[in-house]
Amino acid sequence: MERRLILALGCLALVCGVVGCRTADGGAVAGPRRPLDVLIEEGNPAEMGAKQYQFRVELRDYMKRELPRRLARYGMDARMVGDRAETAAAGDGRDLLVVHYVSYNPGSSAARIVVGYGAGAAALDISLALHRGGQQILAWTDGCGTSGHWSRIVNKLDDNLGKKLRDFYAQR
Repeated sequence: MERRLILALGCLALVCGVVGCRTADGGAVAGPRRPLDVLIEEGNPAEMGAKQYQFRVELRDYMKRELPRRLARYGMDARMVGDRAETAAAGDGRDLLVVHYVSYNPGSSAARIVVGYGAGAAALDISLALHRGGQQILAWTDGCGTSGHWSRIVNKLDDNLGKKLRDFYAQR
């Protein structure tokens, strides 16, 4: 019995040595994180219906909760801001990432449940711009859709932008 315990502890130590230490959020323990402010622009409410704007606000609120945690996995210290003035006022050398919702189709939950096979799919297209010192240094667009819950779209796009920024900063 004692040999089995020693063997099990030895295997556990070997696994920890190979896998490495991880933080609670699943990211690798690393040095200082890249400071980043994030501004989400859901669109002008005057240019869309009340229901469409309500859907975008719900999407924005979810993204505000999830994005900092997801970006931490990619080595960034993300702080959500309400407008560009907050970043300029800080003056601490943080880059600004602007996420702009180009189009959002919430789909139909009923069609997803009843019909399936991609019916009632939700889709989101966004444009992103990274600014440093008031100058745009990177811009790209992204989008995806899902026949599952709309939160999957945000999760996928958050991961995509985390990878894009990680790769961009690694080249600098």
